[in-house]
Amino acid sequence: MIRYIVKYVMVAVVGLSLVVVTAPAFSAQVSGKTSTQTAPVQSNTQTAPLPSNTQTAPLPSTTREYQQVDKPPVKTLDIPDWDLAGEMRNLEIERCGIGNQQLRILFKLALMNKGKLKGSKDIPLKITLLNVTNNTLIKQDNHFLKRQTIRNDMWELTEEYMGTIFRLGPTTALSINDVKLIVDIDPRNTFGEEQRHRGNNRCEAHW
Repeated sequence: MIRYIVKYVMVAVVGLSLVVVTAPAFSAQVSGKTSTQTAPVQSNTQTAPLPSNTQTAPLPSTTREYQQVDKPPVKTLDIPDWDLAGEMRNLEIERCGIGNQQLRILFKLALMNKGKLKGSKDIPLKITLLNVTNNTLIKQDNHFLKRQTIRNDMWELTEEYMGTIFRLGPTTALSINDVKLIVDIDPRNTFGEEQRHRGNNRCEAHW
């Protein structure tokens, strides 16, 4: 009996020693297997983007500096020295003569130079009465304004009245409504105006 117990104890001791011997080997084998597995290494290199061959050109600007704006050349105004203009003002009609058979037409002139010059000048006038029903001349007079002030910035009214007298009748005009009064300023162009500027040298009145 003791023999069997001793034998059993020896078998147990041997078994334990085998376990003790194989345990480190197994542990080493296991640890060896785990240590041989290499985890994926994270790369520190970064892939740079390839340089682009396309270049973005700046859009042309639609705005220009004020100094760069192309401006047309300034035209020089062609202003003459003299461009006389006149208007009839304070027009009056009155009867006169024996039996009031005559008519007197009175008026003043507003004068201005549309040109560059100004001053005090002598101005000749021609006063015409015309029968508009048959386009016949009733009467024509010449008048003269001495040392008349002429301005180029405003109208200047004559101090004196000018006028003409005529008789109504079959050889002149039957009514004042048939008469046209025409006043030509500087009819012989002593001021030397260009012909294209003489359209405003005539004043007219019609009843």
